[in-house]
Amino acid sequence: MIRPVYTYEGTVARLMGDSILAFFGAPLAHEDDPQRAVLASLDIVANMTPYREKIKKNWGIDFNVRVGVNTGLVVVGAVGSDLRMEYSALGDAINLAARMEQMAEPGTIQIAEDTYKLVKHLFDFETLPPIEVKGKTEPVQAYRVLARRAITGRARGIEGLHAEMVGRDAQMATMKRVITDLKQGVGRIVSVLGEAGLGKSRLVAEARLFFDDLPGPECNWFETVSLSYESHHAYGLLQRLI
Repeated sequence: MIRPVYTYEGTVARLMGDSILAFFGAPLAHEDDPQRAVLASLDIVANMTPYREKIKKNWGIDFNVRVGVNTGLVVVGAVGSDLRMEYSALGDAINLAARMEQMAEPGTIQIAEDTYKLVKHLFDFETLPPIEVKGKTEPVQAYRVLARRAITGRARGIEGLHAEMVGRDAQMATMKRVITDLKQGVGRIVSVLGEAGLGKSRLVAEARLFFDDLPGPECNWFETVSLSYESHHAYGLLQRLI
């Protein structure tokens, strides 16, 4: 169970007998930590299959694992004294994550609504009945993660809203020239560089719209992404695209 957590650059905070507590976002933070947590969860369940079969074959025991995920505000830091110190988190989000795990069916991943809102465009889900949680006045909506989506939905912006792109006329003009040349058989390589939040993804999305509407020979548009936790995978970007 620990290896997938480290693969996606999470932190194993505590070993608790037959379970582990892992953090994504502290002390090492990424903008896609909720996605990493769900990916690690899928790997935990999948990687347990050979061990389950071994336990079943040798001892006849139906062994399985379940995972609960939640996203929220917590207080994190070193807890304890000089004699015994551990990195831990305190807060309601931890309790709700534990509740998700306790209510999950064996062999499944159950997440709370706060996590679902952040990753719903990346995975397929099954909506579960709301769960009564101690200390909360309203039932908490839960979802079961089924699989990673082959084609993801819109990741940024406000769902249902679209605004015109502004302030990128020069960059968009460059992209249009390159795409026009491409339709005429002249290849190019374009690098779009900028700090987080400056609109790199939006520029590419607008270029895609121009590409689709531009008349000319039939062309295909393929997109893929490379993530930091895949940097050690040989040809990882091409593997993901294929």
